[in-house]
Amino acid sequence: MTGSIGGLGQLAAAHLLARGRRVVAHARNDRRAADVRRDLPREAVVTGDLKNLDETRRLAARINKLGAFDVIVHNAGEYGVANGEILNVNSLSPYLLTSLVDAPLQSIYLTSDLHLGGDLKLGEMREGGTDVTYDDSKLQILTLAMAVARRRLRLRVNAVAPGWVPTLMGFANGPYAPDDLRAGYMTQVWLAEGGEPASRESGGIFFHREPEEDVHPSVSDTERRTTC
Repeated sequence: MTGSIGGLGQLAAAHLLARGRRVVAHARNDRRAADVRRDLPREAVVTGDLKNLDETRRLAARINKLGAFDVIVHNAGEYGVANGEILNVNSLSPYLLTSLVDAPLQSIYLTSDLHLGGDLKLGEMREGGTDVTYDDSKLQILTLAMAVARRRLRLRVNAVAPGWVPTLMGFANGPYAPDDLRAGYMTQVWLAEGGEPASRESGGIFFHREPEEDVHPSVSDTERRTTC
């Protein structure tokens, strides 16, 4: 579970631990890892700052040393920081981890309904640019998730839009977050456990356990992705 030192990641991890699941958390550095061990004492922790792509590569190696995983949740995200940091944390690091970590049985990627206002900006990234907004990054990770679902047909790959929920990130854009916090993190738990037929599908995009119908057309535009 990347980004599990607080917010949705920590809540989902704590719930899975309480239900007897084994969970490996992720923290940016050793100091933050100590916070995780304090708050979730039975949880193993790996470290790596996703703002730094070299650290992300080292994180992938650490994850692989732990052995095969049933589920990896790409939960980490940044909002309200420099565009280059948003690009690295929200888009490029999940891509690197997907590419470098031994494929789990299931992958879950966190997106946002703000992806509807984003642009893939593939040309920008291929030219080494960093002009990527939060909305762009959530479109990019959703596109990545659906591409992985199409390529890894024997595995389960889904995306979750948790909504605007009252976490530290949720409050960054104002004092009122209207969506259900529990429903926001329980969708990840629901998919990870796969206890219901609907949670065992692949290639889905979910908001509070329900399929999300309003999706940016670029997500399914395979021709554009190969020619940009």
